[in-house]
Amino acid sequence: MTTSHTLNARRKQSGITLIEVSIGLIIAAIVAAAAFIAFQNNARRTEVQDNIKQITEVISETKQKVGINGGAAGYTGLTADLAATLGILQSNDQLNSYGQPIGLAADGTDAVNLAVLSWDGVEGDQCTDIVLAIGTAATNIANGSVGTWDLETNGPMSLANAGTVCGTDPDVVADLDITFGRR
Repeated sequence: MTTSHTLNARRKQSGITLIEVSIGLIIAAIVAAAAFIAFQNNARRTEVQDNIKQITEVISETKQKVGINGGAAGYTGLTADLAATLGILQSNDQLNSYGQPIGLAADGTDAVNLAVLSWDGVEGDQCTDIVLAIGTAATNIANGSVGTWDLETNGPMSLANAGTVCGTDPDVVADLDITFGRR
């Protein structure tokens, strides 16, 4: 004879319900989405830091090997070929992490005291971070037709000033020209 107690016991042992499976899948999807976003943010941060490191190394090496030790000639005659010969660049056609050639030359307005590092193809959402980080090493930072910030005339780089150089559209690629002095 089957009692109501036995029937209740059988109903409780029937397994996982569709609602429980759905909740489990939703939780798994949320965890996977959070992990994917964290991975993307980490990859972006790493790329920005790599670019900042490369830019500051090129500027530092150029100042040391050409600017400071260049005597009265300073940066006069500086080209990517000379930079490669001096070990500042790995080769005269070295690419940055965005796959664009690195340009390095004496500045046309003051070849003795100023040099220009061209860093093209910067992803728009990374431009502000890079410009803010390298602002202290530069005298002027320009981005093609978007804008220019002269640090000697206008003061130090800030978040608002970086917008002048990088613009406001994170999808627009930036071609940075970073002017720096001898010291």
